[in-house]
Amino acid sequence: MITSHSTTPRWLADWLLIRLSRSTRVDGLWVGEFSNERGKEILHRLREALQLIKMYDPYRYRRVLKEFDRLWAHLLPCSAACFVPALRRCVVDPRFILSSRPEVIATAIVHEATHGRLYRLNIGYPGELRSRVEKVCMRQESAFARKIPRGEEPRQWIEHRLAYSPDMWTDKTLEKRDREGEFEMARFAGLPDWLTRALLSLRAKRAGARRRGDSEHTDRAS
Repeated sequence: MITSHSTTPRWLADWLLIRLSRSTRVDGLWVGEFSNERGKEILHRLREALQLIKMYDPYRYRRVLKEFDRLWAHLLPCSAACFVPALRRCVVDPRFILSSRPEVIATAIVHEATHGRLYRLNIGYPGELRSRVEKVCMRQESAFARKIPRGEEPRQWIEHRLAYSPDMWTDKTLEKRDREGEFEMARFAGLPDWLTRALLSLRAKRAGARRRGDSEHTDRAS
């Protein structure tokens, strides 16, 4: 999955969180995690996943090193991992890392590296191509999973996702998944439910106001 990272406040927050992250380097690649009590375990699991790719699929490992400047464990609202093109970064949810075997984590990293490759080829993430792009990345996962020991579990997971309807990747569906995921993400981070609801409601109102403003601007321009 691909996500954007466009506003100045988000850039500033990102800069601060990166500086506060625990990190290491694997073959020159920055690998880090932000503020988790199991941070050392998270970094160890990411290193294990990278080692699997390096050992059994050197070609795709070179792609990982080429497409990513950073591999970062940080909470995500609606996906196990994502690629941030503007930052050349793969972000992996720590909940996914802690609940998955290295083989599964490795396939997710291969998936996001494929997004990076497609993005450099000017194949972005437009709505009309989104389902096809995701399937290309999943097939790269599957090709990698066939090379590794104990690859049955990730292959089953990949086959299940390949059967998703194209509707799974529409803007409307992704926005809904974001809203639902943000609530669970806030709960995992320890925020009380009432505060989470208030913050999400405020953000929804601000987003609605921006959309109305954009619409009025378009009407005036026309």
